[in-house]
Amino acid sequence: MQAPSAALPERRAYAAVDLGASSGRVVLGVPDGDAGWRFTEVHRFANEVSEMEGVDVWDVEHLYAETLVGLRRAGATCESEGYRLAGIGVDSWGVDWTLVDADGRAELPVRSYRGAPDPAPVVAGRPLSVESVYALSGIPDHAINTALRLSAESTLGTADGRTLLFVPDLWVYWLTGKTGTDPTIASTSQLLRADTPAFTPELSSAVGVSNDALPRVHAVGSVVGPLTSEARSATGLGAEVTVFRCAGHDTAAAFAFADPSRDGVAEVLISSGTWSLVGAALAAPLTTEEARLRGFSNEHGATGTLLLQNQTGLWILQECLREWGSPDLASLLESVQRLPFDPRTFTTSAPELFGTGPMETRVRALCIAAGRALPNGRVSVVHAIIDSLAAAYASGVRDTVALTGVQPARIRIVGGGSRNDRLCRLTAELTGLPVIAGPAEATAIGTVAIQAAADGAVSHPAEVFDALDDAHVRHYPTTDTALVKETPA
Repeated sequence: MQAPSAALPERRAYAAVDLGASSGRVVLGVPDGDAGWRFTEVHRFANEVSEMEGVDVWDVEHLYAETLVGLRRAGATCESEGYRLAGIGVDSWGVDWTLVDADGRAELPVRSYRGAPDPAPVVAGRPLSVESVYALSGIPDHAINTALRLSAESTLGTADGRTLLFVPDLWVYWLTGKTGTDPTIASTSQLLRADTPAFTPELSSAVGVSNDALPRVHAVGSVVGPLTSEARSATGLGAEVTVFRCAGHDTAAAFAFADPSRDGVAEVLISSGTWSLVGAALAAPLTTEEARLRGFSNEHGATGTLLLQNQTGLWILQECLREWGSPDLASLLESVQRLPFDPRTFTTSAPELFGTGPMETRVRALCIAAGRALPNGRVSVVHAIIDSLAAAYASGVRDTVALTGVQPARIRIVGGGSRNDRLCRLTAELTGLPVIAGPAEATAIGTVAIQAAADGAVSHPAEVFDALDDAHVRHYPTTDTALVKETPA
């Protein structure tokens, strides 16, 4: 983090542009006196994968236009409430990228990881073994990895004046005109070293990527600069607004409070959203063969390393809801709230659940294979999904404890899944560990907190999280309910 500026105004606010795989939002964070911090979602907009000429893509131009709308609203809110908008930060999902040429044109549309090709040919032709790649990058081979997809989908053997930018880096470039990246989003690529925030030719050349095409890596919390004249015109904001390079990867932003140098391995971390990430914050990467075989990534966090097991998350439920025409989710969740846990769960990270398209049929097939009948229509499907997610979380917690050798005191669930009462209760029961659930908007709060720390408003991002009231956080002791009963016959 940067040293605090000298002579800062008292009423500063920070805007978080939080780009998720199902929606984007602009959130305004302001210090609220003795009450801590107040967060206001000033604009939310839909996001989804679309198909263009048989390729899954993101409509980033539309998303950026909506971002500008949100920033204009953030500025208007600050003006009406007597705050100065002091900063803007951006976070997004990982691995996806574009290429910007020497004239500043981005190659669009941005391809989505949902359409990732089979990586087997790239892996087979790579001069480095899977073990060597993991030892260097800390990232196991997944079809969605930037490195593997670049080799399969792109021609970057020579840079030709092009620069690779990950999704949050593209937003920062459009806002400021400056290229670059940060270690959190760059580490999702499998091209960054696990032990230092630097791209390495050994990894890039192994997949035929020119190291010259990779952007410069800047520290989390570093200042990028002011808005361009075009961005100022589109948002109504002035040149005094600073764009910060925050934790560009949304998972790292959500866990910005987790600092192993302060807390040690006090808790298992779960980010519960479209994807679910289960693991812990460590002082250094853990690139053992056991960690690789258990499917753990070593991603750079806002501080330290995030040792995380990547699981398919609420995507399964989200796709079912979309297929069903977006029914009332609250009613469906209430219908399964008190039903006993059924241990005949399915593997939530099964490959057949990854892609877009009809989800209910795929869930039912996996449940049949697990010996679980679904007689009650949609309620049975939701019941099975939540039970299976909780079982996956419990398995991830056990794997985390086995790898770190540390028995944590609790579990912390952040993201949208922290609002799912049954999921949180089941996680506590199945692990025997108390659960702290929330905040649901941890990514946006983390992006605000990193700016506040970089700007000197707080000494550490954790201070912003610590100031959250009970409206943002709930507690689940292990004895709160008894959803886990005997195994059904």
